[in-house]
Amino acid sequence: MKTLTVGAVMAAATLLTGQDAPTGAVEGTVINPVTGAGIAGARVVFSSGPRSQFESTSDATGHFRIAGMAPGTYRPSAEKDGFASPPPLDLNPLNSLLVSGVRVAAGPDPLKLDLKLIPLNTVAGRVFGPDGKPLAGAEVSLNPNITADMAITDKEGRFRLDEIRPSSYKLIAKPPAGAVPVEARDGTRTAIVPTYYPSAADPSQAQPILLQGQTAPEYDIQMQSAVVHRVRGIVVREEGKPAPDVELTLFRMPEGVPGAMALGRRFGGPASFAIGLRPEPRGVVELTVTTRYDGHFEFPAVPGGDWRINAESDRMRGAASVSLGRDDVEDLRIQIAAPFNLTGTIEGDADGKPLLSPITLVNAEVNEFARGGFAESGRLLFENISPGNYKALPGPGWSAQIFLGQYEATGQTFSLSAGSPPIRVVLKAWSGSVRGTVEKGEGTTVVLIPQSYDGIAVGQTVACGPGGSFEMNSVSPGDYYIAAFDRMDGISPSAAMLSLMPSRGTSVRVEEGSAASVTLSVIPTPP
Repeated sequence: MKTLTVGAVMAAATLLTGQDAPTGAVEGTVINPVTGAGIAGARVVFSSGPRSQFESTSDATGHFRIAGMAPGTYRPSAEKDGFASPPPLDLNPLNSLLVSGVRVAAGPDPLKLDLKLIPLNTVAGRVFGPDGKPLAGAEVSLNPNITADMAITDKEGRFRLDEIRPSSYKLIAKPPAGAVPVEARDGTRTAIVPTYYPSAADPSQAQPILLQGQTAPEYDIQMQSAVVHRVRGIVVREEGKPAPDVELTLFRMPEGVPGAMALGRRFGGPASFAIGLRPEPRGVVELTVTTRYDGHFEFPAVPGGDWRINAESDRMRGAASVSLGRDDVEDLRIQIAAPFNLTGTIEGDADGKPLLSPITLVNAEVNEFARGGFAESGRLLFENISPGNYKALPGPGWSAQIFLGQYEATGQTFSLSAGSPPIRVVLKAWSGSVRGTVEKGEGTTVVLIPQSYDGIAVGQTVACGPGGSFEMNSVSPGDYYIAAFDRMDGISPSAAMLSLMPSRGTSVRVEEGSAASVTLSVIPTPP
């Protein structure tokens, strides 16, 4: 009988089953894929629900067997201290069994099933200062930092992080606590800045480290120094009162033109995405400070560039963007408030039509995607909105009038808070279509973007069908670039793909109520 191999995940266990019902069995081995050896003492669980689970423990060779199982579909898992389930990069088609489960049938022949557990890693190395000497007191961590573990370097600059799950990480070293910038005669200040392995101040230039259970080499980090600036300000509540003890976290915003952000997909049809929006940063927190009793704060040493500051206290939150060039920022004001739900109505041509996201709210203060609204039977709901200034972006194929109470905010920036009146959106169908053929393009992806726009715009993608044919039926009138790419990694085009559109794409004009036709050639997707 063929033996299947799947990755292992965590699960809970306990089960009693009837003795007279027909039963099945499962057996196999818990394997260390790095060495190929069986793993003794691993807890093996087959679960079909919180009250329907079987378990066993692997023997000295890693073998396990579970009998007396009620026929049905089970999710297999294994666990042992010092080991973890394989990372996503190790998944193969058989690992879908972890989600869909395996079928155990009644009868004398057991289901053969091997499970994999990968040894946890140790990440160790040394940190050196900009002068090349070992740096004591530096804080070293991994991103994504799931367990929030970090190490402080000793007097020889050594660090060690134990029991790290297999995955791909960025290794970052932050300056020692209490490190003070050096001020030159001209007033410029220089300081050691957070540095990514092997020696990059910019996270986009970091070299990832890949952990797969094998013994990892030592990783040495050469810290960088840079001209830094002060960022000072105050955090206030909605009523304007200073907010003490608010945690502020500083994130570096990526340089260059941001990529696309997915907005939604019509069933079986094109997907829409936004251009020009920046996602809320969720990467490495470069610096953290807390507001004083009077609500004031200071980041004493921030390198030049574009930054996002998140403020959070209890259920209240706020944010601000900062662009640092040659000068310090002395009077930044951040308002925090509790998030809220915004209700509204949809009128006009959309009456009675189900819409996933007729408009998208964009936070105008930080130029970031807020969220789309959920619509049903003419009612509109935006959940968990942070107070602030917003713009409304209509979906493709629509024009929209936006009202807040009696005030019309179409095309304007408007303020939203918990006390805002309901939003009213009057939609009007305003669309043409684009159809055509991609030469030898079955399965390729067609991308459509406006030729010109003010800051933020909506584009669309669609997969080519048999013969390379495609069609987009809900396209707002205007001038566009359209191109076909051999593949698209993810659900939206990358910034590199978008950058090729003006030079490699085809120009097409879409007019209301008419169809434009194009013939395209496939463009290789840039790395």
